[in-house]
Amino acid sequence: MDLLNLIKKGVDLVVKGTEDKTKWGVNIHKTDCPKCGQPLPRIRKPTDLQEFLWGGSTCKNCGAKVDKWGRERT
Repeated sequence: MDLLNLIKKGVDLVVKGTEDKTKWGVNIHKTDCPKCGQPLPRIRKPTDLQEFLWGGSTCKNCGAKVDKWGRERT
C-alpha cells in the first residue's frame, strides 16, 4: 500500500466519522450541555483520557460528561 492510498483511507475515515457523528469525526459547531443547556467552551481542558483522545467536555455548571457532538456520555 502506498502513502497516497493510506492518506486517502484516513481522510475517508474522518469524512465518514463526521457524517455519522462517530469518535473519528470532526465537529466544528458549537455544542451545549444536554442536561442544563449551558454552552460548552470551544477551548477546553480535558478532564479524562477519553476527552483528551476523542474530544468532548465536562460541563462546568452541572458536571455532565459530554462527547464532541453534544451527547451525554454514559
